[in-house]
Amino acid sequence: MTKKIFSWLSFMTVFSFLLHSCVQDEMYSASDTTSNEYHSKSLWKEDEKYIKNVMKIYAEHESEIKKIDGSPVWDYAMSMGRYDETFMAVPIVKNNTVINTLVCARFDKKVYFRYENSQRNNEFFNNIIFGKYTKYKTEPHENNGQSSTQKGVICSTSAISMWYPDNENDTNGSGHWETNYYTNCYAYQDYYDPSWETGGGGGYEYGDNSSGGGDPDPGNDNSFQSPCEKLQNQKENPQFAGKIQTLVGNLGLHGETGFIEKTGGIFEYKNITSTNPDSNSLTLGHPTPDMQGYMHTHPNNFTVVNEQGYEEERIGFKIFSPADVIYFNQLVALAQQNGKSLDEIYAVMVSGSGTYQLRFTGNINQIKTVYTNTKEEYNEMYKKYFQENDDVSDELNFLKFMEEKMYVKGVSLVKMNSNGTFTTKTLNLDKSGVADSDCP
Repeated sequence: MTKKIFSWLSFMTVFSFLLHSCVQDEMYSASDTTSNEYHSKSLWKEDEKYIKNVMKIYAEHESEIKKIDGSPVWDYAMSMGRYDETFMAVPIVKNNTVINTLVCARFDKKVYFRYENSQRNNEFFNNIIFGKYTKYKTEPHENNGQSSTQKGVICSTSAISMWYPDNENDTNGSGHWETNYYTNCYAYQDYYDPSWETGGGGGYEYGDNSSGGGDPDPGNDNSFQSPCEKLQNQKENPQFAGKIQTLVGNLGLHGETGFIEKTGGIFEYKNITSTNPDSNSLTLGHPTPDMQGYMHTHPNNFTVVNEQGYEEERIGFKIFSPADVIYFNQLVALAQQNGKSLDEIYAVMVSGSGTYQLRFTGNINQIKTVYTNTKEEYNEMYKKYFQENDDVSDELNFLKFMEEKMYVKGVSLVKMNSNGTFTTKTLNLDKSGVADSDCP
């Protein structure tokens, strides 16, 4: 499936309407849609804090954001089942008709704006704002049985019924219900895409410059422990520590080995490998909802005899691979779908150059399981990238490749130091080096 199709699927999440409650026979009252004051007329509960903050940002930067005729009707802005100050859509109205939709997404401390001109989206908002119905009822979304966890795609159907009386002045008289069904396939993937930075004027600061502030790390439960606390607790687990030592002892093998950890602290050993002149990989099995994390080795360099009878050295990466990142994000996506704490999920890579972890520290919009390239394509790109940038550290190459080539956000690299401490590795401001942050 092409990138274009997945991009479309991604933004169709806006209209999947994950309805968290059932509202029956609510009375509808139309009013002036051009009012400058915000009074939500949405049919669902909305993240009004986020809507009001985005309204303020839009008012301050309207000349930069506005790309088309028409005006946003904020009273009908919808956060689409999200209450973490990360996403909303607002209809654009001209001459009493919805002509477009402005979607507004927040990544870290910036809000990005982009127009999505979809006939289906426009018709939906037109019905909500200008329809002649007098009451409505909604139903919770249902999975239609076509979900594909492996591909990171979920299909769901939502419905809204509107009552159209034969006589608008007699709401209790005869009439009929019209029900619209919305079946959308969408991906648990990072909304972040380079087009956000060019499609609506770039990103605008969210927090100090907007009313009400906002959590700088949306999507995370406030009860989550910091990565440092999670790492310390993990280190004190004798089972976990013992498995790390086992893998350190396996570094001299000519293939990868590892463990997967399941809920309840159950570890399963993995040593089925695939080795060829160009790659060395470990089969962990298809990700399952009961998996909490995995650890594996990237073996020491070793010598083999090639087909011509000559010895040659096998040199592998001593840092996470693109396939490692993809598998880790699949575990995070499964945790999100099943209501598990995202900060419990981990991936470990043990090598002769050090032991590292991946931890998810972003927001739920940054969970990415759909990618532009295949694992094999990323692997070739990765090798070429390291060859072209062999004058910098593996840590820097990994972090830049993950962000700039895979468009993965919200995933932190942590080095598990030999003295028992931890150091988080991030790109510095100009992405020319790695900034270290030690756990206290």
